[in-house]
Amino acid sequence: MKPVGYSFLNSYYTLTLPKLGLEVYQDPNSDKGYTQTFGASNRKVLSKFNGISESPYEQMVAAIKHQGIRLHFFAAIFKVVDVVEFTNFIQQKPNSKYNRVLWYLYEWITDKKLELPDLKSGNYINLFEDEFYYTVHNGEKDKRTKVINNAIGTRDFCPTVRKTPHIKELAKINVYETAYAEVQKLGEYLSADVLSRSINYLYTKETKSSTEIEREKPDKQKMQRFLNSLKNIGLFALDKSKLIDVQNQIVEDSAKATDYRTCEVYVGSTIQRFGFIDEDVHYIGAKAEHVHSMMDGLFKTHERLMLDNNMPALIHATVISFGEVYIHPFDDGNGRIHRYLIHDVMKQREPEHKFIIPISAAILKNTAKYDQVLESISKPLMSMLRYDLDSENNNTVVIHNDIDYMYRYPDYTEHVQFVYEMMNAAISTELVEEIALIITFDEIKKSINKIADIPNAQLDKIVGIIINGKGVVSKSKQAFVNQYIDKNRLETVQQQATSIISYIEKTIKIDVQKMMSK
Repeated sequence: MKPVGYSFLNSYYTLTLPKLGLEVYQDPNSDKGYTQTFGASNRKVLSKFNGISESPYEQMVAAIKHQGIRLHFFAAIFKVVDVVEFTNFIQQKPNSKYNRVLWYLYEWITDKKLELPDLKSGNYINLFEDEFYYTVHNGEKDKRTKVINNAIGTRDFCPTVRKTPHIKELAKINVYETAYAEVQKLGEYLSADVLSRSINYLYTKETKSSTEIEREKPDKQKMQRFLNSLKNIGLFALDKSKLIDVQNQIVEDSAKATDYRTCEVYVGSTIQRFGFIDEDVHYIGAKAEHVHSMMDGLFKTHERLMLDNNMPALIHATVISFGEVYIHPFDDGNGRIHRYLIHDVMKQREPEHKFIIPISAAILKNTAKYDQVLESISKPLMSMLRYDLDSENNNTVVIHNDIDYMYRYPDYTEHVQFVYEMMNAAISTELVEEIALIITFDEIKKSINKIADIPNAQLDKIVGIIINGKGVVSKSKQAFVNQYIDKNRLETVQQQATSIISYIEKTIKIDVQKMMSK
């Protein structure tokens, strides 16, 4: 088996980049191509008739043909490529589609010009193929190479999202329309008052859940400040000053930032082993010297997608929010800002929607999946990073190699799938269940208020008892309830309670008793 494309280039240039989900090889003994499973990845095997030379430049063409454009690979290659040889290769066929793409990629990523004259003829071609990637519809035309840059990002920060069959199906889903459809199933019981009360609760739940994901004990003041930030999503332009303002709202006073961090930062935990204290480093943020340019690229990517307005809003929210958390621009608060950004971008793209979908509550129930999707970027990155912890200087991180391209040019395909899954889970559980619970409480309270005048505290307790019994007061609770409602009237209340609980459970397929116990 002979490596082809990125596998070849990885070895040829000694890049030590982690392998891709799809690698390409050539079988010199096979008359036809085939695909095979190879551990956690797949191999596309070309037949012996696919003549690909050992030239690294021909292999660059093969990489794009068979595996698409992987920006982090080309960014790493262009740091070490023989520019004269590369230029000569382009010059042999300057009008070739793949040569023009390689030419443009080099000048765009490096911000340096090759010693080549501008093209005088030929049609414009797209940098990324719309069939396989999410792109902007009106990219910038480069007159020199006649390539249209339809990437969703910029030189400083450019994530990619591949149009896999599953992602294309997910992208058809409008999560807000799905949420409205689920809520409308509750029919006549749904009212503006019920929606308003549920929205207030969901903002609070999202605030609490986002804090708990960080494994922190929620602080009342921080919770209130984060809640206020969430209630103002979409009202302000998303830029550096706004992000710093949000960071200041959600961290301790001592951790408030006035600018991006100037030192290296890591996420980890302290482990005590045999009397020694060790730091288990899970992730290291982008080098401090690159944070400004990467965050500038992130905001320009957001602006680019806002103006284009064609990428599904939830994919837009995913690439911006995960971009922030991987860059890690602040010493503290990055995780909560990341989840705040999902809501803020969604609100900016679709301001007509009046309620929040509590995605953090769904993530909190699926932290293993969340860790897994975060590690799809962090594990390969950390495997390449060379660093030390300076034990004499509060375990400050010292980074020895610069792999900025791993932060600048991520693939967020898996992240998009995860965010859709969490949004759908949040709709079917947190959102709909909360509205259903409010309706159930209201209807049972109405039936009790018609026959008895009971103080609110006791009334709420009685309603809770009835819901926990699925419409029936258990024997152990009857003495308490009978202090306020006599046995004959209680039968009527129980019948009405059973009826509303049955309606709710059949309508939205949930167990009210379990919902009450959460």
